[in-house]
Amino acid sequence: MRFIIAAIAFLGSAALLVVGWLQVTEARAADSVVATGTVSQESPLLVIPSDTLIEHAGTQSITISGDGPIRVAIGRQADIAGWVGTTQHEIVTLDDTSGALVFTPGEASADETTAPNILGNDLWFQEYEGDGELKLEQTLPVGFALLVQSDGESPAPSQVSISWPLDGRAPMAGPLLLGGGVLLLISLGLLLWALLSMRRRSKPQRQTHDVLEPEASTDAPAVGEAATTPAFAFGRSAPSADDGLDAADVDPVEQSQGVVAASVRLSEGTQPEPADVNSRAGAPDEQPGHAWAPPAAADEHSRQTDAPAFPSFRAPSAEAPVPAAAPAAEGTPAAVDDPFSWSAPSTSSEPEAETVDAAPLAQPDAHAEPAPAAAPTDEDRPEPSTKDDGDERDDDSSDAGEPPSGDASGPSPEAPAAGTPAAEPQQWRRPRGRDRSQAPKRLFRLIPVLLVGSIALTGCSADFWPEQFGGSTSAPTTPTPTSSIDQALLTEGEALPAVNSQQLTEILDDAARLAQEGDAANNPDGLKPRFTQAAYQERAAEYQAKAADNALPGPVAFPTGEVVYAVPQASDSWPKSIFVVREAGGETPTAPFGIMLTQSSARDTYKVASIVQLTPDVTLPEAAPAEIGAPGIDGLEQPLVIAPEELAGAYADVISNGDGSQFAALFSPDGDSLRTQISEARAAVSGEIDANAARIEFQTRQTDDPPFGVQTLDGGAIVAVSIEEVEKLSARTQLATLSVQGRTAALAGASSSSLGFETLYTNQLMFYVPSEATGGAIQLLGFANTMTGARQLNANEVTYG
Repeated sequence: MRFIIAAIAFLGSAALLVVGWLQVTEARAADSVVATGTVSQESPLLVIPSDTLIEHAGTQSITISGDGPIRVAIGRQADIAGWVGTTQHEIVTLDDTSGALVFTPGEASADETTAPNILGNDLWFQEYEGDGELKLEQTLPVGFALLVQSDGESPAPSQVSISWPLDGRAPMAGPLLLGGGVLLLISLGLLLWALLSMRRRSKPQRQTHDVLEPEASTDAPAVGEAATTPAFAFGRSAPSADDGLDAADVDPVEQSQGVVAASVRLSEGTQPEPADVNSRAGAPDEQPGHAWAPPAAADEHSRQTDAPAFPSFRAPSAEAPVPAAAPAAEGTPAAVDDPFSWSAPSTSSEPEAETVDAAPLAQPDAHAEPAPAAAPTDEDRPEPSTKDDGDERDDDSSDAGEPPSGDASGPSPEAPAAGTPAAEPQQWRRPRGRDRSQAPKRLFRLIPVLLVGSIALTGCSADFWPEQFGGSTSAPTTPTPTSSIDQALLTEGEALPAVNSQQLTEILDDAARLAQEGDAANNPDGLKPRFTQAAYQERAAEYQAKAADNALPGPVAFPTGEVVYAVPQASDSWPKSIFVVREAGGETPTAPFGIMLTQSSARDTYKVASIVQLTPDVTLPEAAPAEIGAPGIDGLEQPLVIAPEELAGAYADVISNGDGSQFAALFSPDGDSLRTQISEARAAVSGEIDANAARIEFQTRQTDDPPFGVQTLDGGAIVAVSIEEVEKLSARTQLATLSVQGRTAALAGASSSSLGFETLYTNQLMFYVPSEATGGAIQLLGFANTMTGARQLNANEVTYG
């Protein structure tokens, strides 16, 4: 099972490492991605939507090619869609399969095959113009698109190319490489664990291949008796004592298994035949046949005639006589100090000769010289062992090969006890082919560590990790919006404000420029691109009066100071409104001006529909910031205390009837100086005329201009309306002559009349109207009262008497 888990872990690590490395290779391979396409249709407009521009992160390098002029406008996608409308156009998208740009016809009318000039509209953030080829470098926010045309009459440019840079980042490569390295270590650990476990399980069943040396009897036979020789002999000679091995290197498991094997062979064999022990005794100057054999005893009568095959593994009887130690013969090895020690002296480093297996030795004479040992054959030679030293030390057998234990006390240090052979230090050790103590085997254990370390170091680059884990910051998948509020609006799906602060400033500056030019030229024609309704009428009347009488003062200068309050309408439909409070600017400090801008359709510019000077100490209601905008008054979630379309008529009734008006309770008199001003002006005019010769009549009415406004945070609204005051001066008798002067005479074109004059005053009004749920009085924020017209009366308009 461990092998299976190790294999699975290894395959998993290989997969992670390969995928991680492929990501690194792919990230380093290219530095940009390019998408190109050619349009075959003849639509006058091309639209490159936001989804196409933000398909990849980074700056969009856009190249547009075609025949003739090229115009490009950048704006919000909803604004571009509103501007395009039902005009024929092509939408540029990116094909996910091929990666090329494709052109899809948008919903349009078959009759609208041309488009006006796209440049100069207030919706656009940037405008570009070129000829033949136009290159742009942009990092557009989410929700922004491109509108492209040639001249509006000809087909739009046919070739578009967009490229995005690649930053060489592979944010998942680091985690993949690290995970692969960890799995690799786990697989190697499991494999090593499985191998060690398998080796431990297989050791008890491993059979030994070593042949044991014959053990000679240590008991000398009695005089005249033949010594007993075992019926078998071990086919291995003891290694030399000076081969560099010590007693700690003897493998007790091998020794124990060899003894057991020999015992089994002994139990299955025949009884050993007697042999003359004297034939094995060598001359005093000769070495014994085996280095581990004990020295010959001096008293041969003390030897036993029938010695057991393995006397050293049989407990000696306590009643058996202990033979006396025999003096060592000259030239024989010295007796060992410890009879139970595994070491023995040796006179040569060469291996001893081996005896012939299972061959009884014939010894006719006890004093004859021993027969020379047979030379070992190739089959009897032990093969070198390739097993590591650590493997032999792992064996748990500790009792095998131990000296016998018994009740009798051990032999004296001078000579070994009867029946106990001297221990051979190299007897049970398998010879090795070479000394591997200096082999660099531990170096191979460092290979996985070095491999995983190199992989880990490869993944240490910040480009290969996600940003939340300390990776490098790159261009986001979608470009950063112009503000966090824009991002919130896009996320929530809310409508964006009509304009941003930059666009609003440009619109106001352009209106101020046109107003200054008109004031200087005393010509209202230049005001039309930026002024409409009551704001245009007021300035045009001022120009007309000044043209008739240059001594008359001109209109109030258009404000050029700082914008201190702005509430653009947030809507995807038209018309749209923007309420702005701008300081007057100039050297003389005056009250700021409230300006209501309106855009009737996407292709129109924003125009000043109403401009008033705020009343002193006015408090403006809380409204949403310009970055968010506010809904218009055309879609109120809750009703106001009075409907916006009824506001002008209600206030006109209050001007006419004062506190007796049915709407008087709706309007707060605090700060409303217009009522007082109109009342005083009417009283002054009435006191100046001769009641017997002329009569004067006053009328207040609402204009035909629709209301404009935006909502406030409390559910109320800021609403701009206008009303007209009609002052009719008529003769009561045919003999009367009525005279006027100043602006009235200038606008009427005459200073006297027998019938009379009608004067028109236009009042631009700015109100705060609370919601019905909140309650409260309507507050006048500011006003502008200007004579906008005067004429002579017709005969049918005069009643005498």
